[in-house]
Amino acid sequence: MSKFLPRVLSVAAGALALCSPSLITASPPVASESFRIGTEGALCEAQGVMLGNDRSTLFDRKWALICSDVDRPVGTAYSWKGSPAVAERLGRGRDIALDCDEAQGSAEANVRRCRERGTNLEWISYAVRANGWLHVVEGLAAFDSALRLTMANLVEDRIVPGTLDIATIGGTGSLAQARATLGGGDQLIGQGYRRNNAGEYTEAEEFFRPDLIASDNNDEATLAERRHEATVNRALQLSNLGRYDEATRAFAQARAIGLLDPIQARLLRNLEAIDALNRGDLANVAPILARPVPEVTDRPEDSDGSLNIDRMLAAGMNSGLTAGLTDALGQDTRLSRAERATIIDAQARQIGASALRRQGRAEDALAELATARRTILDVKQGRVLTVARLEAQILSEMALAQEARGRYAEAGSLLREAVTLTEQRYPESASVEAARARLAAYLARRGDRNESLALYREVVGQVIGRRAGLVGIENQMKPYFTMLVEDLPQQPQLVNDLFLAAQLIERPGAAQTLAQLARQLSAGSSDASELFRRANAVDRELTRVNLSIAQAQADTPETALLPELRDRRGRLETAQIELLDALSAYPEYRALAHNYLTAEEMRALLKPGEGYLKLIRLGGEMYAVYIAPDRSTGWKVNASSQQVADLVGALRDSISLSIGGVNATYPFDVDSARALHDALFGPVAADIARLDHLVFEPDGALLQLPVNLLIADQASVDAYHSRVNAGGDEFDFRGVRWLGRDTAVSTALSPASFRDARRAPGSTAGRAYIGLGRNEPVGPVTSAALTRRVSGSVEDDCLLPLSAWNQPIPDDELQLAAQLFGADNSSLLTGAAFTDDAIERRQDLSSYRIVHFATHGLVTAPRPGCPTRPALLTSFGGAGSDGLLEFAEVFDLDLDADLVILSACDTASLAGLDATRAAGLESGGGQALDGLVRAFIGAGGRQVIASHWPAPEEYGATRRLFSSFFESTPGTSQAQALRQAQAQLMNDAETSHPFYWSGFALIGDGERSLFNGS
Repeated sequence: MSKFLPRVLSVAAGALALCSPSLITASPPVASESFRIGTEGALCEAQGVMLGNDRSTLFDRKWALICSDVDRPVGTAYSWKGSPAVAERLGRGRDIALDCDEAQGSAEANVRRCRERGTNLEWISYAVRANGWLHVVEGLAAFDSALRLTMANLVEDRIVPGTLDIATIGGTGSLAQARATLGGGDQLIGQGYRRNNAGEYTEAEEFFRPDLIASDNNDEATLAERRHEATVNRALQLSNLGRYDEATRAFAQARAIGLLDPIQARLLRNLEAIDALNRGDLANVAPILARPVPEVTDRPEDSDGSLNIDRMLAAGMNSGLTAGLTDALGQDTRLSRAERATIIDAQARQIGASALRRQGRAEDALAELATARRTILDVKQGRVLTVARLEAQILSEMALAQEARGRYAEAGSLLREAVTLTEQRYPESASVEAARARLAAYLARRGDRNESLALYREVVGQVIGRRAGLVGIENQMKPYFTMLVEDLPQQPQLVNDLFLAAQLIERPGAAQTLAQLARQLSAGSSDASELFRRANAVDRELTRVNLSIAQAQADTPETALLPELRDRRGRLETAQIELLDALSAYPEYRALAHNYLTAEEMRALLKPGEGYLKLIRLGGEMYAVYIAPDRSTGWKVNASSQQVADLVGALRDSISLSIGGVNATYPFDVDSARALHDALFGPVAADIARLDHLVFEPDGALLQLPVNLLIADQASVDAYHSRVNAGGDEFDFRGVRWLGRDTAVSTALSPASFRDARRAPGSTAGRAYIGLGRNEPVGPVTSAALTRRVSGSVEDDCLLPLSAWNQPIPDDELQLAAQLFGADNSSLLTGAAFTDDAIERRQDLSSYRIVHFATHGLVTAPRPGCPTRPALLTSFGGAGSDGLLEFAEVFDLDLDADLVILSACDTASLAGLDATRAAGLESGGGQALDGLVRAFIGAGGRQVIASHWPAPEEYGATRRLFSSFFESTPGTSQAQALRQAQAQLMNDAETSHPFYWSGFALIGDGERSLFNGS
């Protein structure tokens, strides 16, 4: 045994990358074998081909070392019988060119340090002679332990147990580590393409980040190409998620790069045209596609006759689940520049055809689509696996065009073909669910109700099984909701189907936040982070195995590989369940997990006098589900989503409107409040009126408005009008029967988050209260220092104005609360001490049951097109301070709090947006509720109170509200304590306007006690 080959590898500090068995067949077929590296259920696998003992071949056996945490092989192993001329054969057998130093060691066992040509990534190459064989194992130095353990397996010709110490990139992608490990540009872009093809737009957007593209010693032209490709693809993902302002900005940045490269020009053209389709701007699609692009000239061949494939090509169109492995095994699916341009031009035809079809020109659309499909199938005789997504999209467009022509049999057949193709190439992915939902929607339109419902239920079951959500396919899911609410009166049990389906619809803002929090957890060093990385590795391996099964079934249904693959899938599924069960004990995981409740499970959680009402926006319509111990039902809201938004806008304008930078309050629009109450709650209005506690899960425009200000009866509205018409004060709203006057209201992020809040044990913290706020102003702002960068923001015009720090929130309410709790039971962090780095360094935050911030909150972008970066504004601290406690930093805090209060979340003045934009719970980017609030819950807060608009200082309203709140009788629930405090302001003529009492919302389980955690 060589000194290079320890039998059991010790675990050093750092994250473990977990890899599991997988096998993906090569084409053309070759004999194959694989063996696991490391302990059962876990690590990496060498997958290879046996080419026999013919000395004329390059090698007798070759393996690609696959770890499920990365999408390319991390190393390669070769074996020869006897003593061949290694250097020549090894050089010809490699898939990647290496420059290696002189060997260190002996002729029987040596090691070389190498660098990957073109990237300068560090490699290690081991060579050992044993038992008449010569073995060579080489790969990325970051995976050295896997390389050495692979060699141990080969030398001993058995499975050698061991552990792997590998810097992981995380199951959902720790991008900084991915760049360090995989060379930055190509692999990040490749990962982004893979996620896009699987329909995971939120995850794809985070990989297409031009600021993460490293130069890797490439020339400036290559670097510009990489960053351009990342930028245009990120713009498309933003457009797919409905974030059009940010997409417009990203496309402009791509155009500003000014590349004349024929591939990049085509990409920009196509993706801008798709953006126009997403926006419904059909008239602009054809002019975009008609823009001239440079002709393609293939690059000359290398001297050895092999084509010099550009790196962007290999990482882009050749990217996918199987790309790395099939390259290693010799499957020729790489594309020349001309071939890639051909595919992109075919995609342009498909995009143009989609616009034609929507404009009523179905015949013209079909002709274009048929040509596009023939074109992509002609490239490499149809063996380019990664165009399957494009072909499926073409098939779906052809189906819609055939439906428009009345050719229903052809339309149904094409949609089924698209489903089959997607299942084979992207099994168990969001793309499959989208294809199935599209077919189910078609069947619903054709009146095939039973088959449509069955297919929709299959989609719901698959998403729940994957613990995922549905983003961007609301219109395809809408027929399912319509059929369920139509059938509910005759089949009340269907409320469970409706409740489950409603939980799957995920807003893009929420999806983005969950993805960012997942990356934060994956990159951490806690026990939860370690478990999360392992769970993600198992999940990725399940994806690989499912792909292998799908391909094996499609090619040879009776193949002997299927039993082994299914057995592996079963073991992985068991490991996944065990890991997720262990993770469920950690709040940071629960804050981002996709978990679901049945209607019966929700009923069991609720107490007598409680009800749970969930809203769902699907395109232009809204639906509602109501669950209570004595009654459960669902309905279509009696107003379109736009009508609801108009009513919300009218109410917001009468609460706080910014005119010339000054907030103005107008007489509250009681008629709109009454109309919105009836539109939303009509079928259950009488039930809600009898509740002690309503748990409300908003969607759409209702994310911007607390429902406690809706009006529960018309009589009080009429009485208000009569009083005003008789000369009464129009700002006096005493006597109005607000929903929140008699019913305590709390807000839920999701049914699962409500369940977790209800079941969470109370805080064991020894002290009652810590107040943090009143940032230190920066003083006079000069033209030389007008802005301050938010971490993660790369655009200069997306920086925050330094003047934002010059309007600190008074700390009156903090001082009052500290007095109420007493000096021995409370603490304050204010003024110059209230810095972001000081908060992050504190080791005692978990010692307080109530954590109270009184400061500005950033929940909107600085200006349209800029990314949203939820954060709390703090004083500036040391050299590493940016004066902001961002939501990712909040997520890493260690709290043990029954309640977190976010007071005075005034973003209007900071962002330069109207005060009617969502301010405490929802932003234009849709991340506030799903960012700051979810991050505090993940950090260990059970409940959060946050504000919908700037906390009012007039008449001491905010101070009085929290004074009454904290002085509640011990044992009072948090929701009732808040309701009672608000009622005191309602009953005072000066503060009866909802602006003064309604803005604060409690997120979590409002029934938990304020003081004892019960």
